[in-house]
Formats: sequence, C-alpha cells, structure tokens
Amino acid sequence: MEPEERESAYRSYGGIIGLALMSVAILWILFHVVTAGIGTLPNYQQRAIHLGGALALVFLLYPGARRDSSLHRFGDLILAILSVVVLGYIVWNYDIIVESTWFTDETLEKIFGVTLLLLVLEGVRRALGWLFVGLILAFYLYAYFGGYIPGPLGHRGLSIDRLIYAFYLGENGLLGPLMGISATVVTLFLILGALLNSSGAGQVFILIAMRIGGRIRGGAGMVAVFGSAFMGMVNGSTVANVTSTGVLTIPLMKRLGFKRNLAGAIEAAASTGGQIMPPVMGPGAFLMAELLGVAYLQVVTAALVPSLLFFMALLIGVYLYALKYDLKPLPAELIPSAREAFAPFPMASLFIPIGILIYFIVNQYTIQLAVFWAIIAIVVMMLAGILLRARPAPTIRTNAEQIPVAEAAPLEPTLQRCASMARSIRDGLYDAARGVVFIAMIIAAAQIIVSLINLTGLGVTFSQMIVSIGQGNVLLSLVLTMVIAIILGMGMPTPAAYAVGAAVLAAPLINLGFDLLPAHLFLYFFASVSAITPPVAAGVFAAVAISGGTIMGTAAFAMILACSLFLIPFLFIMNPELTLQGDPSAIATALVSATIGIAGISIAAIGHCRGAVSWLPRILIAAGALALIEPDWKTDLIGLALAGAGLALHLRLDKRSRRIAVPE
Repeated sequence: MEPEERESAYRSYGGIIGLALMSVAILWILFHVVTAGIGTLPNYQQRAIHLGGALALVFLLYPGARRDSSLHRFGDLILAILSVVVLGYIVWNYDIIVESTWFTDETLEKIFGVTLLLLVLEGVRRALGWLFVGLILAFYLYAYFGGYIPGPLGHRGLSIDRLIYAFYLGENGLLGPLMGISATVVTLFLILGALLNSSGAGQVFILIAMRIGGRIRGGAGMVAVFGSAFMGMVNGSTVANVTSTGVLTIPLMKRLGFKRNLAGAIEAAASTGGQIMPPVMGPGAFLMAELLGVAYLQVVTAALVPSLLFFMALLIGVYLYALKYDLKPLPAELIPSAREAFAPFPMASLFIPIGILIYFIVNQYTIQLAVFWAIIAIVVMMLAGILLRARPAPTIRTNAEQIPVAEAAPLEPTLQRCASMARSIRDGLYDAARGVVFIAMIIAAAQIIVSLINLTGLGVTFSQMIVSIGQGNVLLSLVLTMVIAIILGMGMPTPAAYAVGAAVLAAPLINLGFDLLPAHLFLYFFASVSAITPPVAAGVFAAVAISGGTIMGTAAFAMILACSLFLIPFLFIMNPELTLQGDPSAIATALVSATIGIAGISIAAIGHCRGAVSWLPRILIAAGALALIEPDWKTDLIGLALAGAGLALHLRLDKRSRRIAVPE
C-alpha cells in the first residue's frame, strides 16, 4: 500500500471506544495549541509527549495487518501503552537525562531504547510502508558495519551501546531538532489548515480560482492551478492539495474535454507547486529555517520569486495544452458571480486568520505564537458568523454530472449553527490529529536517518565525493547534486526528502561557494519533485485515484508541465538575485532573464505555440532557455538570440504551413 493510501486507511471505531479515541486524540492536539500560547515545555519533554501520542495513535488508528481482529486491536492497545511508557520515562526523568552524557540506569534504558526502536519501526511501517523501514535498517547496518566497508564510504563503525544511547537519549537522536520542529511548528500548521477547511473558509479559495481562471482558455485547468496555488499557501502538502482541490477540479476538467491523464497531471503538478508557495510552503520550510538558524520570513521571501516563476510556467503550459487540444473556457453558468466569490464575511473568515499569521511573522514573533493567534482567530470568526447571522461561503460540491457547482448554504437557527460549529471544530481537530500522526512518522524516520548520517560522517564523505567528481565544473556538480537529491527523495514525502538531502548534500554546495539559503532552497525544490517523479510519486497516485487515468501517463504529463521545476533551482542558485538578495537593478535583470527562459522551456517541452513546433525550433528555444541560466550578460544575449531565432523560425514555418494548407 502506498503512503497516500495508508494515510486514509484508518480503523473504524464506533460507540464509546470511538468517542474515547477521538477525545484522547483531540486532547493531545490541544496540548500543542495550549503550549504554543503559554510556552512550550523543555525540549525533550515537549518532543517526547508529541512522539508518544503520535506512536500511540498510529497503533490505534492504523491496522497492522489486513485481518483486523479483536485480538489484533488488543495487541495494538498494548503497543500504544508501551509507547507512552518508554517516552514517558524521558518526560519524568528529564532533569537527570539532560545533565548526563551516558546512561543513568543502563539496563533499563537499553531495554527502553531497543523497545522504542522496534515501536518506531512498526509505526513507520504502518503509516509509510516497508520502504522506510528498509531505509532505516540499511543506515543502521551501515553505521554498525562501517569498519568493514572499503574505500571512502568506510568509517570506524559504531557499537551497539553507542547506537542505542544516541537513538534514545542523545540530543541528536530520535528526539533531535527535526522532531522538535514537528512537535511545535509543523503540528500547529496542520491544525491551522484543518480548522480552515472544517470552518468552510477554504471553500473561498476554489470560488476565487473559478472566478479568476474560469474565463481563460482551458479554464478548468486554470482553476486547478489557481486553486492549488491558493490552497498551497495554507497547507503546503501535495497529497492534501490533490485530495482537497482535485476532487472538484479533476472532474471539472474531464467533463470539459481534458484527457484523464492530463487532468490528473495538472492537479498533481499544481499541488506540487503548493509546497513551494509562500507563506506556508509545507513542513520542509520550517525544517529549513531551523537548520539554517534564520527567521522563517527569510525562507519564504527567498522562495517567493521562484514559486511565482513555477506557477507562471504552469499557467503557460496549461494554456498551450488548451490551444493544442482546443479546450475552451468554463461555461458562463459555472463561473461564480463576484458576489459569491468575494462575499465579505467568508473572505474575512479566510483572510483575517491568514493576515494575523503574516502580521506576527513579519513582526518577528515566534512561529508558534503566530499560528496560535491565527487558530484563535478562526474560532472567533466562526463565533462571529453565528452572532452576526452571516451567511457562510457557498458550498462547493459535484452534481450528478461530476461538475463542481456552488450551492448557497441554508441559514440555520442559532442553536443549530452553534452545534454545527462545535462539530466542525471537533472534526477539524480530529483530522489534524490524524494528519499529525502521519507527519510525525515521516519526521521520525527522517530524524533517525539524519542522525545516522551525522554520526557516521556520511555527509562529509558525500561532500568530498561531489566536489571531487565535479572537478571544478560547477554546473556538473549541481547536476550531480540534483540527481542524488531526486534519488534520495523517491518514495519520501518532501519534509523527509529535504531533511535527508540537506544532511548529505548541503555541505558540498556550500563548499562550492554557493550562498547558504539558495543552496538549501535548491535541495528543497528537488525534494518537492519526488511528489511527481516515478516510480514513487505520491501526488500522481492521489490524482490518478480521482481521474481514473494511468500512473505513467499522468506522470509523463506532470513531468512536462513541471519541467520548469527542474530548471528554476539552477536559476536561483546561480542567480541569488532571484531570492531577492542584492541590488534592485540586478534583481530586475535576473527576473526578466528568468521569465524569458522559463517561458521558452515551457514552449519547447510542450511543443506547441500557435501550432505544433517542429524539432529544430524546439531545440533552439530550449538551448536559449538553458543559456539564460548562467548569470552573465554574454550568455543572456546568446540565450535571447537562440530563443528568438527558434521562435521566429517556428512562426515562419507555421505561417508557411498555414498558407499551403489554404486552397487557392
């Protein structure tokens, strides 16, 4: 079972047991919200409570086998209790543990350490699959048998005792910095996104997207791009984007003439872009800010122009495909009116919490406090809607013909609306709990791998190898880094792929002379590509489940549409001005050059512009776009000349073919 399938393969509980499980999950989630507002516990305690709750819930929510009998459920209850015990030991003995550099009760702590490792491996297997278990075990084997490995990859090897201590009690072990980010920032943003969706405010994004993009040629595809860009600003997750917007946009695209594979690919590619779209960008952005020790605002500022370039390329790609397949705008009856799309109270319910979030971030408050007050604002706006008897945003649903339509929600009596609000908050918090469990397992796997990379010195080894293979050729070194980052990311969600990639590949980029932030952003972008890169592409699998297309066909279209995502990181790492660093005139020049290059690569990849583009103009346009990567006015002129020549040749050939096709 693939990860995105596992994320929805929850056990079904009813009656008192179901109510008890939901109550425990919600109380666990509220612990994160409360500590964000009043101050978090000391690091090990906060992280141990976070991971202990996640491990307990993963055993209760995810069945361990296809046959889920009462005996299996009782066994999983025992595993959940064990998870609380072994991590509760750290919470209870926090002061002693942080003051020591080795075991304080060696026998007991070794037993707890091995038990916790087995519990984490089983939790990771249930939530993420065997691939992650295999990766973790492979790194442990490498750490233990390093002394027997010849060549540069060999190392002294680590003893069993050292591995157990480092995993269970070490400051960079399972409860290391990545788990700290999961226990605070990542969890809070998942809660924020879940509450926005459950409150109905997220519907506004789709209405605005239909209003803005529906009138353009290929309007259904444009709605998918705009909708995923808007949703990505909040949830920062490919699969979450596909499953939330795709259930509306993919049926709409299919109904209006888009092929199944193309419809799924547009949604998957746009949702992948949601992970790189400020202001949220997904959990990986918070990992980056923490690893770099910079303000989160610096990360999102650096990602702003690259993300806009990607969505520009995606819009161009959708438009070119619309021309190629003669796809029309949305019918007028499907486009919401301005009154529906921009209704004052639903807009306020969406943008006031987001505005509060951005205000706190800009004024350099902690991320935890910023998200805490944004969550409070969501609840306040829900209450205000009841007191003011404001009409909620129209509900987006699909009709019998699978066309998304907006239906005005009835205005219920006050008591019913209060009960409905309570249910929405309850459901939102429970959805957040399940999402946090899944992400916590991802972070746990990534934290173990990163810790072992640091303990064995594998990151330093890779750094030396890449610099040596590149032999002074910066572009070759970047291409090699890209390939390794994509390989590391296959099968991994973006946060885990970025964390592992940063541990292995960040140092080589820094040694090659690249700036710190663009170097990490380079790795983050290629970690995001894993969502649409075969053979394991979570975004594609999620889209195919809705579109009914094929995996490889959808992935092929997605790779073509998102081809700019393979070029943009090279642009900004070699032109730091695109991360808004440097002189304004240099930033403007780099932006113009990058825009032309990205437009050119989209035309060359799709092979259509007022008609089919033949092979020679495509080669010239692509070569010109690639030449614009190098930050030098000479290569920019060469790139412009090549791209211009290719476009002119295409227009001439197209005009000639049209003239020949018209009878005298």
